[in-house]
Amino acid sequence: MPTKAITCLLTGFDAFGANKVNPTELIVKAFPDLLTTKPSGSLRHAKEIHIEKLILPSAGVRGWKALRASLDHTVKNSPGPLCVVMTGLAQKRERLNLERFAINIKDYGIADNSGHQPLDKPINKTAPDLLRTTINLATLNSAINKTGYPSVISNHAGTFICNELYFQALNYALNQPKIKSVIFVHVPTEKQFAHSAAKSKKKSIASAAQKANTSKKQIALLGQAIAEIVATACKLI
Repeated sequence: MPTKAITCLLTGFDAFGANKVNPTELIVKAFPDLLTTKPSGSLRHAKEIHIEKLILPSAGVRGWKALRASLDHTVKNSPGPLCVVMTGLAQKRERLNLERFAINIKDYGIADNSGHQPLDKPINKTAPDLLRTTINLATLNSAINKTGYPSVISNHAGTFICNELYFQALNYALNQPKIKSVIFVHVPTEKQFAHSAAKSKKKSIASAAQKANTSKKQIALLGQAIAEIVATACKLI
């Protein structure tokens, strides 16, 4: 029987800028409500991962308000440990990017969906200049690459809303012992991800990526990769 239930708050963003669709919104909406990890290594028992899903507005102030409310609710109502996995679109990247740091700065290259464009402003004047995820990224990245999905470690999440809300979540978690890890994952466009995954050394992933010839199939492929990240991140708790 599965033991040690964990809750994962999984977030994505709505469309922003010139993008008509944000793949992270589609991934989160289609994500299952429950994952069950398989026993492996030192993990003798399966773990149930209960998924809470949230689509964040691509706007700094409104985004943090929504994320804060969801964090408050999830911390209060989760019976066991909590993992936060945040996802956002990075169009120029080719693989999944596991973000190591969030920096205490908002310096938007474009206006957010509320029309705000802060430049060189701190996110939180009383917080550190830099916050780092507590998850072992080397272990996580290695595990994801072993599944066949292309993944790399990135040193920071930029200076737009992805970084801002990642920083806010990391700062929030400092005073919430129930939150065991917070990680931000930047994803490429679904087409670029399928192109990269088609070069995977794992034949099953390469084959699936080569057959992913529609946006719907490519989003499903991305969703499977995010599921691997969620499951592995929760195993590391």
